[in-house]
Amino acid sequence: MTTLRNLPKSASFTRWLTPDSRVPSIEEAKKVPEETVRRARPVDGSFTWMRPEKRKEVQLAAVSEPAMRDLGLDPEESKTQEFLNVFSGQEVIEDEQKGIYPWSQAYAGWQFGEWAGQLGDGRVVSLFESTNQKTGKRYELQLKGAGLTPYSRFADGKAVLRSSIREALVSEHLNALGIPTTRALSLVQLPGTFARRYTMEECAIVCRMAESWIRIGTFDFHRARGARDEMRKLADYCISEVFQLDATAKDRYQQLYREIVTRNATTLGYWQAYGFMNGVLNTDNTSILGLSMDFGPFSFMDTFDAAYTPNHDDGLLRYSFKNQPSAVWWNMLRLGEDLGELLGAGDLVDDETFKKDGLKQDQVQGVIKRAEEFIESQHDVFKEAFMMQYTKLMRARLGLKEERDSDNDDIFTPLLDTLQDCELDYNVFFRNLSNVDLSKTDFAELIDADRGFAPSKTTEEAAEAVTKWIQETYKPRLESEGTSEEDRRKLMNSVNPKFLLRTWLLDEVIKEATSKGSFDLYNTVQNMALNPFQDSWGGDADLEKRYTSPPAKAQKGIQCSCSS
Repeated sequence: MTTLRNLPKSASFTRWLTPDSRVPSIEEAKKVPEETVRRARPVDGSFTWMRPEKRKEVQLAAVSEPAMRDLGLDPEESKTQEFLNVFSGQEVIEDEQKGIYPWSQAYAGWQFGEWAGQLGDGRVVSLFESTNQKTGKRYELQLKGAGLTPYSRFADGKAVLRSSIREALVSEHLNALGIPTTRALSLVQLPGTFARRYTMEECAIVCRMAESWIRIGTFDFHRARGARDEMRKLADYCISEVFQLDATAKDRYQQLYREIVTRNATTLGYWQAYGFMNGVLNTDNTSILGLSMDFGPFSFMDTFDAAYTPNHDDGLLRYSFKNQPSAVWWNMLRLGEDLGELLGAGDLVDDETFKKDGLKQDQVQGVIKRAEEFIESQHDVFKEAFMMQYTKLMRARLGLKEERDSDNDDIFTPLLDTLQDCELDYNVFFRNLSNVDLSKTDFAELIDADRGFAPSKTTEEAAEAVTKWIQETYKPRLESEGTSEEDRRKLMNSVNPKFLLRTWLLDEVIKEATSKGSFDLYNTVQNMALNPFQDSWGGDADLEKRYTSPPAKAQKGIQCSCSS
């Protein structure tokens, strides 16, 4: 563990890629008037050198110790003034010789299936990268809510405390669950800074960290501009620096695409198994590393409903639970189109004339055909990677050890149908099942007492349906594996969280922080979120029971907007 001052720092992203021509160097960035560089405008590079805006008042509200450790920072550093200054944007770390200076990334995107044009880091400024000397993991640290940038469009460059609390907590909670995700190092309140959303709201800054913040939208941006050279630079950067693939291989761009497809499919497997929904799976919110990212109207499933979407603007259910797999694959197709020339180039890939001038007319159809065939072939890779992770985790959630090809049809789908038909809480069911005595003949205890306004089944009928699945499907499978009750419980409790970060619960945390200025409840919930598999957390027993029970009717299936 080290201090912030001694933390190793680098900036590979800005070293590899081309800056905005309006601010071509760090030296120039220091000269350009702030009002000029922050003005919304079309950008022609991969990033813009950009300092965070200074705020009137800053106050450290929360820190994630697991994130501190993963970065290699001594947890005691969070108590220093330097920590607050740097991660609130009041102080800038720079080293012109190493190319270290804050920047904002350019990207574009498809939103709800429609082309949205240039987007970019409209309120985010990246500070530097740092590699943990023990683990070898490199993280790019950035501030969300850091002020106006050329990518702000019609927005104000701010992030409100409400959405910042949600993002800080869920980032670390997903990591604790084992789900690939971006991280949240710290949360800083800005007591003197406000933004108008539905009402005037206090603002905040989250210091986020990820091994890379490149998204599908980063590739979309260069394709839309026809920037062949920068597209190739970006792909080469991802190959060498992000994935560390063989940069000399003839099929390196195919390897890159396959890696991105596989990682996103794998993360999708985690989401579907745990009932997590991002809510806004646009290409600008889809990580090349398959990290859960950019948390707006996200949610975990309450009562199981495959058609549920946490986004109240998603009237067509594009990003609902059942449609997440098709949404992610749709984004992979857009990436395939972005990289099409490189994917289909074949033997031309390193030809100097091709690199400089592009395709000749008689080469176009052959390249298109090769690219289309390759992209189509990756759909099977996507499905296989998704099903492998999904079925692996679902088996573990049920305490099953043997892998069988028929598990999805014979075990999981009938269970999900039963949960939906009986209106049961998705995740509470698994945790309760892990601790139930399977030698019994009645499983009414697994039925939620408060299921819906007009349940489709009575409590007795629901109990009968669950009992039937346990007796006819679940128990015979366990018996065929010879799994002991002790082993079953141990395996299930290691993957079935007792605590999940629900929307209604987050609303309580937000209310206490925004109306009372207290982060006591935040700290309590953060402790539970960081240790979701524990049975208890040493706090208020009544509160812990309420936060780990199925939600009441009014708390279920809450939808949010993208406002943040």
